[in-house]
Order: sequence, then structure tokens, then C-alpha cells
Amino acid sequence: MQADKAWIDDAESVVRMPERRTAPGQAGFSQAEKNRSGHVMGFAARPAGNTVSQLELGDILRLLWREVWLILIVFCAIFAIGLAAAFSMPSNYTAGASLLMQLSQNYVYDPATGGAASGVAATIDQIVQSEVEILNSTELKKRVIAKLGYKVILPDSPQYWNPKSEAERAEAEQAALKVMQGGLDISTAPQNNVVHLTFKHSNAMSAALILNTLIDEYQVYRREVFTDTTGPLLEQQKEDFDARLAVADQAYQRFLAQNGVGDFQAAKATYAKIYDTVTSGLYDARSQRATDQAKLTEIEVNLKTLSPEMSTERDLDLSVPNKIFALKQQRQELLSRYLPSAQPVKDIDAQIAAYQGMMNTGNGVGEQAHKMGVNPIYQDAMTQKLDLEADIASLHGRIQQLEDQAGQVTQKMQGLLSIEAQYNNLSADRDALQNNIRAFTQRIQENDAQQALAKGSDDTVRVVEKASMPDKPKSLKRVILILSFLFAGFTALCAGLLRVYTRKGFSSASMAAKALDLPVLAQAGMKSGAGMKTEARAA
Repeated sequence: MQADKAWIDDAESVVRMPERRTAPGQAGFSQAEKNRSGHVMGFAARPAGNTVSQLELGDILRLLWREVWLILIVFCAIFAIGLAAAFSMPSNYTAGASLLMQLSQNYVYDPATGGAASGVAATIDQIVQSEVEILNSTELKKRVIAKLGYKVILPDSPQYWNPKSEAERAEAEQAALKVMQGGLDISTAPQNNVVHLTFKHSNAMSAALILNTLIDEYQVYRREVFTDTTGPLLEQQKEDFDARLAVADQAYQRFLAQNGVGDFQAAKATYAKIYDTVTSGLYDARSQRATDQAKLTEIEVNLKTLSPEMSTERDLDLSVPNKIFALKQQRQELLSRYLPSAQPVKDIDAQIAAYQGMMNTGNGVGEQAHKMGVNPIYQDAMTQKLDLEADIASLHGRIQQLEDQAGQVTQKMQGLLSIEAQYNNLSADRDALQNNIRAFTQRIQENDAQQALAKGSDDTVRVVEKASMPDKPKSLKRVILILSFLFAGFTALCAGLLRVYTRKGFSSASMAAKALDLPVLAQAGMKSGAGMKTEARAA
């Protein structure tokens, strides 16, 4: 079988494809074969995307090996640039230090006039961030520059050491600030109150000296940042309240003098107490008068039933009882001498019987003398009547006087009530100013005590570790070399792959068979020269 069609490869080989027999009138490959093989007779094949995707890793590596010179050139060019950049990087010495940040009075909210939020403290992250801002401040860096001088910070730039004009000074300061800002690095961690400081410099001694000076100046500068500004404000506000209180006192005293009142509240309380006393006395007097009037009426009724005179002494005539008693004694004597039937005894018995009869009729005892006098009950009733009449007259006068006093007190109280609104306004202003002055005075004293304690024991920032002179320089050469190597290798690989996807032909017959899904019948080597070509044929 003769092969009359071939895939031309630039790699000095020719892969011939088998001849397809076609029907009469047809020449070459069928249209289906042309579509499947993806070529047109007489054109060299290009591995398309769908074609190369059918290749294996080994085939792709062989294709890349054909582009080894391109890959090496790209790699060497890029790596040479990175190598030059790495060796141009200067070596710096890095000094390190660490600070411990703690909660202090500066981070506790203490309002000037008190408040519900008093005593609220900042979190540790807020404290650390605030202190880091102070460490990063330009003013602090300028202080370090002013203290150390340009020679320490810019040892490699002697033209900045002794500026002679303001322009040169500004230029030197700008250069020193650039070094300070570029060399200082501050690292923190969330919920961690330790701050790590590092400073990079071309000189090891300068690195440690600058960082330690920065820490020392920072401890001084932060005290100035937290300088008490509340105290002067409190003093100024207190002076304003003192002036306003003097004006309010003058208006208050003038008001009292115009109304004839020494102490309004005391006068009001006194008049209220007097009014209560007068009213109570008036009610008591009226009640007492009514009581005495009732008693007087009762006594007058009783006097009508009493006699002004009464019997004071009465003597009785007891001669008949005495005679009876004497006759009975005589009879006893007679019985000692006579018999009861004797005439003398009978005569005495008759006399006794006669006198006894008088006694029985009630005529035996009579009134001998009778004396009359003043009736004491009537006299006592008359005395009570006179006393009650005097008391009633007294009570009547007292009631009249109490009523007059009650009217006067009422008039005074009404006068105080008419000016009470004005007094309350003046008094309220005066009391408010006094309370404010009292509060500001107490706040000033507390602030002075707090500031004194803060100055004596400021332990917000503590130096955990001071910077020491570094002994080994650090540079980015190694990092740049590694990154340059990786980037050069990646770029060179990408260039090789791009060349593989865009170059014509295949590297071997097996690769062509896999890519085109057709059997390869022959492979011939290509030689440069006029008409010299070798072919290998396979049936």
C-alpha cells in the first residue's frame, strides 16, 4: 500500500497516514474522515484544545521538553531580575521591646458633674489601641528626633546632620521622620494587653537607642496627653457660679428688705404657728364661754329655789323629861323606906304619869331658843354665779382679742403668700447655685486627689522588656530569592505550556495516533538540505 498523504512535523520527522480507498470519482479521504481527523490535505496539524486534552501527562511533558530552551530563557531572565532586586536590598538590624498596658483612672469615665454612667471602664482592646495611637503619633517621633539628633537616626546621610537653614532643617526632619515611620512596627493581639515594639535600622546601636528613647519619651508624652483638663474647667465653672450666686444673693436680700422679712421661711412658719395657736385659743375660749354660760344658767335656776337665810342654832326645853327623871329617882328613894302601896309613893307615881302623858302628847319637849343665819349653799351658789359671770366677761374679752390677732396673722400670711412665688424663684436660683458650687467644690477636691494619686502611681504602662542592641542583621534577600525563584519557575512553565498549545505537529507517532484517533502507518525523518528526505513506511 502506498502512502501519498502525510502530516508534516517541524521536529525532523514525517508521520504518514494510510491511504483510504474511495468510490470511483472520489479522491483522498472521505468528508467524515476529514471532519474526524480535523485536518485538510496538505496542511500541517495543530493540536487543538480538544485534541491536547486527549493526551496523557507523559505526552504533555514530552511536548514541554521540546520547549526547554524557551522555558530556561524565561526562567533565567525573571530570576536574574529577582536576584538583582534581592542583592540590592539593604540589611537592617531589628531591636525589639514589649510593653504591658493596664487599666488606670485615665480610662474610667468620671463625668465632671456626676452621672449614671460614672465608673464605666474601657476594655483592654480600647486601652491598647489608644496607647498604640500615642506610640504612633508624629509628635512623639519628633520628640525622639529632637532628643537624639539627626546623626543617630541618619548615620548614612551626613548632609542632614547639621542643617543651617529652616529649609534644610525641614528636609532633615522629613528624612528622619521617614526613617522613624518606616522602621517602627507595633504589633498587638486581641484581648491581650502586651504590645510588642520593633525598630529596624541599618545601625544596630541606633536601632536599640532609638527604640529605648521612644519608650522613654512615650512615657513622658502620654502623661502630657492625659494632662488634667478637667480641673481648670471645674475651677472656671465654679468661679462663674460664684459670680452668679453673688448677684442672686443681692437680689434675694433686696427682696427680703423690701418686704420687711428677715427669713421668709421662718416668718411663714412662725405666722403659721401663731395662727394655729390663736385659732386653737379662740376655739378653746369660745368653748369655755359656752360652758360657763351653761353653768351660770343652771346656778341661776338653783338660786330661785334656795333661801338666803337658814336656821343656824336651836335650843330645846327638856324640863319635863328632867322632872320625870328626878321623880323616878325620888320614887326609888321612897321605895327604900316605903312600900309601893304607900301614899308618898303613889303621889310620885301620879306625878310621873302626868309628866309622861305630856311627853306622849308631844308637849313634853318644847323649843326654848332659835337662831337664824345666812344659807351657805345659797351663798356658795351666789359665789359661783359671780365667778362665772366674771369668767364669761373675761372670756368675752379674750375672744375679741384672739379674733383681732387671728385677723392680723391672716393678713400677714396673705401678704407672704402674695410674694411667695417671687421668693421661690429667687430662692430656687440661689439654692441651685449653692448646690452647684458645693458639687463643683467637692468634684475639684476629688479631681485634685485623683491627679495626685495618678502622678504618684501611674502604672498604666509598664516596660516588660527594653530594647537591646541586635547582633545579627536581617534582610529580605532570602524571601525575595525564594519568591523570585517560584515566580520565575511558574512564569517559565506558563510560557512553555502556551508554546505547546500554539506550536504545530506532534512529538511522536503514538501522540499523533492518540490525538487524531487514527493509526499511523509510517514515520520518516526530516533532514535539512536540497531535496534530501528519508521516509519510513509501514504497511
